[in-house]
Amino acid sequence: MGRLKSWILTTFYKNELLAIQKEYERKVKEINYEAQKKTKLIDTVHRVFREPNHVIIGVETNKMGDEVLVVQWIHSNDIWIMLYNDKYKACSNHPRIMATYEKPYGEAEYIHIDDIMVEDKEIGNGSILMEYFLKYCKTTPAKYISGSLSSVDSDHFDRSEHYYQKHGFKVEFYEGRKSGSIRYDMNDKKTRNKL
Repeated sequence: MGRLKSWILTTFYKNELLAIQKEYERKVKEINYEAQKKTKLIDTVHRVFREPNHVIIGVETNKMGDEVLVVQWIHSNDIWIMLYNDKYKACSNHPRIMATYEKPYGEAEYIHIDDIMVEDKEIGNGSILMEYFLKYCKTTPAKYISGSLSSVDSDHFDRSEHYYQKHGFKVEFYEGRKSGSIRYDMNDKKTRNKL
């Protein structure tokens, strides 16, 4: 009787059984893929926690659909906002904003952007970093944020200008547009209410 049942099933319901099997295999692959993604995220969280003074301040998704941890590191006058995920494992390739809190004697306190390092272009990592950086800066007594546009980066000043202006910075170029400066006034109502 068992063989007859098997023969009937395989003969008359072969396509239906194959469709069920393929759907099952697809769901198993999907579950495995999601489990691997979550495992990588957990590994990344563990990596962040092993670093001294690193604090996870957010989780975002960039334009590529990659989930990134937004990590803040503050030590002395240094301020770093970084992105972590399984793609950015080496210390040198974390997208990050590096800045210094300046307290000049007798002058207004300010934050100076030392460097912004974003290797992947046009996927939103820079905007994620800047959003969290500005949010942090607005919690400090700093009056403004400043930075320099180096002649080393002059080949993509148009993109830099757009990026900074999009986030509320004033951009000024000098020397035939070979270098320049940026400034974000913390008390400017237009920029203050942006976040």
